[in-house]
Amino acid sequence: MDEPDCPGCRTRDARIAELERSLAALEARLNTTASNSSTPPLANPLGAKPPVVKPKSKRKRGAQPGHPPHLKELLPADRVTKTEVLVPAVCAGCQAALPAVAGPSDPPPKRFQVVELPPVVVEVVEYQSHSRTCPCCGKVTAATISADLREHRVGPRLTATLSYFSGCHGVSKRGVEEIAESVFGVPIALGTVSNLEREVSAALEPAHQEALDAVRNAPVKYADETSWKLWGKLCWLWAAATVGVASFVIHPKRGKIGLKALLGDRIDGIVHSDRWHVYLQVPEERRQLCWAHLKRDFQRIVDGGGPSVFVGRRGLRIVRELFAA
Repeated sequence: MDEPDCPGCRTRDARIAELERSLAALEARLNTTASNSSTPPLANPLGAKPPVVKPKSKRKRGAQPGHPPHLKELLPADRVTKTEVLVPAVCAGCQAALPAVAGPSDPPPKRFQVVELPPVVVEVVEYQSHSRTCPCCGKVTAATISADLREHRVGPRLTATLSYFSGCHGVSKRGVEEIAESVFGVPIALGTVSNLEREVSAALEPAHQEALDAVRNAPVKYADETSWKLWGKLCWLWAAATVGVASFVIHPKRGKIGLKALLGDRIDGIVHSDRWHVYLQVPEERRQLCWAHLKRDFQRIVDGGGPSVFVGRRGLRIVRELFAA
């Protein structure tokens, strides 16, 4: 029999302990599901529990009996451009003729509004540079179309409208080109669409900087990042939000310089984030981990079993209390 303190025994025990740790790590990976990690539901292993599905409601779609109606709000009188007055000609009871003017006992009229676009006709302003011959010396002098006018072939309102389709609704440049021609009757080139986008971006730069400053100076902010394709190249969309402001920055890097572009050189206030290592530069006392991630961590501890299960259950209980609050 080997002595308890012999070198072979110590080597064997160390090897057994190492194998047990490896086995525990592999079992933990096998038990990883969407409920205890960031694994998407479609990547759940075959033996994982199915996601919780709420039972189908027996109620019919739409408003339920007794629900107060949500009436469409009428636009104010100063927004009404045309009024059509409908007056009954004869009494529905005795067929007598009715007066055209309302009497003191008549109820107020019922109102119904229809909103409609007028025929969309783009205003086209043509600047003509005329020339005149001097009757004294015969020199021909031409009026000058200023450089400010020649710089823009599309006016500011149409520029803002087309860029709104592109920037807020993701319409492609070719789609914006089609809208300009089909809806507004103005044929423009794809290059013009790109130029308009750059003009609007430059005009919005002060407002974007104001939103960034508001988020950076906020006492509490929420930060995250996700992949983003820009001209087919992988970039990162960084986002920081407060209760009233959300700001976004597209940056080629996901590391420290990307976070710097979003939150500035010095990160102030409390930052809520996930465990991406770039957020480690925020001091621990001012960094709040996302509670949705913590919930999955506690669930993973429970699913792993063993003597630390009580820690996971206690954590899940705290999570439920926090979410309820």
